[in-house]
Amino acid sequence: MRLFIGNFVKIPNYQAIKNRFSFIQGKWVEKENLHLTFLFLGEVNTAAPLIKKLKEITYTPATFTLEGGGFFGSPPKVLFAKVKESEEIFNFQKRIVQALEVESKNFHPHITLCRIKKAPFKRLVEGVRELRVVGEMEFKPQLIQSYLTPKGPIYRPIWEFQPERTF
Repeated sequence: MRLFIGNFVKIPNYQAIKNRFSFIQGKWVEKENLHLTFLFLGEVNTAAPLIKKLKEITYTPATFTLEGGGFFGSPPKVLFAKVKESEEIFNFQKRIVQALEVESKNFHPHITLCRIKKAPFKRLVEGVRELRVVGEMEFKPQLIQSYLTPKGPIYRPIWEFQPERTF
């Protein structure tokens, strides 16, 4: 099974963003699949050993603001929305990496909006400068299974992290 640890997000002005960047040739993420990936795990035989290691990790309930965007790659390959940086998001990702004893490349909290095949660079840069993302991310991280289909991926949460208990 193909797994990742992520957090779904809602972007109310997503259609307006897609309209603004209609000059991009690429694959837009389905609205219901918008998410932040803390760690991509790839193909695993079973989730049980991972869950056992992750059970001790909790999070502090919070809501994070989405702000602006950017792109990765040269030439650009991914258009994304930024999550307002927070120590909690970085610390949570670091605890996951430590618990699973894996290596992690530089973590850049973002929500992929579009996988770019082709886009006029100057228009893309201008669009990103003006990009206003309306949205919030309720902090509710999950272990998510990804099924790849010809129509695009289908994501199914299979386990949820528990929030810290406060007494």
